Amino acid sequence: MSSISKSIKNIFKIFLPDSIYIRYEYFKLHRRFYSSKKIETFSDRIFSWKLDNKLANFSTFVDKYKVRGFVSDKIGDDYLPKLIKTISAPEDFELTDMPNKFVMKLNNGCGYNLVVNDKNVLNTASIRKMIRKWLDSDFYALSKEKQYKNVKQLIIIEEFIESSGILKDYKFYCIDGEIEFIQVISERSNGLQRHNYYSKEWKPLEISRKEYPKGDLEAKPALLEQAVKVVEVLSSSFSFVRVDLYIQEKIFFGELTFTPGNGYIIYYPDSFDKLLASKMKLEFKPTK
Repeated sequence: MSSISKSIKNIFKIFLPDSIYIRYEYFKLHRRFYSSKKIETFSDRIFSWKLDNKLANFSTFVDKYKVRGFVSDKIGDDYLPKLIKTISAPEDFELTDMPNKFVMKLNNGCGYNLVVNDKNVLNTASIRKMIRKWLDSDFYALSKEKQYKNVKQLIIIEEFIESSGILKDYKFYCIDGEIEFIQVISERSNGLQRHNYYSKEWKPLEISRKEYPKGDLEAKPALLEQAVKVVEVLSSSFSFVRVDLYIQEKIFFGELTFTPGNGYIIYYPDSFDKLLASKMKLEFKPTK
């Protein structure tokens, strides 16, 4: 997309009412008008929630800082990456205060991450500039996902999670505390992603998305049973949620997601996509 096209799109996002813009994005994706009386697919379901003001009630759980309190209450601190520092202004950051390896995140939205393997190749000024850009960003204005609207911007710095290979995401899709399937993303380098899907017993599932090829089958994680128990506890408070974990020699919590892919995900086969949507409750609120 050219810079002019991006600018025009951003103008649309700013000046169009959210409900109209969301419907416009839905039409652009599906080539049909959105109808609340015809919720059949996973995408339909997520778009219906994006149009529902109750989604704003979930801001605490998508705030990467505040959700730590929820996780601590539910399963304890052992599953949380160590918190090194929080930053509310660029001047709060000083590279010399950091360990050699660390991870920096914006607490609101996705795509605002910096993984530092060696702080000696960086400098304080450039990171402060990045922090200012992140703090001035508005993820809700870009995504129109209401849960991100009222989050107070904050930078969090966490420990670097060591891994013997590529650090893989394990994404657990859950309905009423039950795991529907597990998505594993590997090979994130150079813009390449490969997606595989498993049952909670780690049986490969014939699920796919056309934009991502499958990777090699993964060996069952040694801590899978423990991870399942963790996920079932965390997800029991919601009618639908995706719980992201990192599973190494230890399990680390990643985040909670309520509108995966912002509603742009289409699963294949079509029968699976529709079955998943049929199980998801249109009334979007905590079940406990």
